[in-house]
Amino acid sequence: MNDVFELDDPFTKDDVKLRLMRLRNPWGKSEWLGAWSDESPEAKKYAGVILDYIHTLPPDEQYDPDADDGTFLMCYHDWKENFSTLFVNVDFPDIWTGVRFRSKWTKSNSGGLPTKYEKEDCDRYA
Repeated sequence: MNDVFELDDPFTKDDVKLRLMRLRNPWGKSEWLGAWSDESPEAKKYAGVILDYIHTLPPDEQYDPDADDGTFLMCYHDWKENFSTLFVNVDFPDIWTGVRFRSKWTKSNSGGLPTKYEKEDCDRYA
């Protein structure tokens, strides 16, 4: 997964957000073909909004939404219906340090970041 983001829906008067995930098949040989895929009605309808989002990304993360490079968009609902595993790769600057956790999403740890940044809360979250 490369990104999780929200876009404003210019086709509705309500304050509706389009909640999407940008994923990439690292082999780049195939992509999602359902809703929000490159040639889907959703991608065509919201092409301008998607391009605006792409232009907000740092230059090294921008991509061509029409290229067959393994990068694709999905809504969360479709992702959870089709996948059971998610690998997240973060390219941190060399000056950063990190800790790797092997775990799974549960009701107690999947509700967002801890509300207090105290050691006990952060340890429980991780």
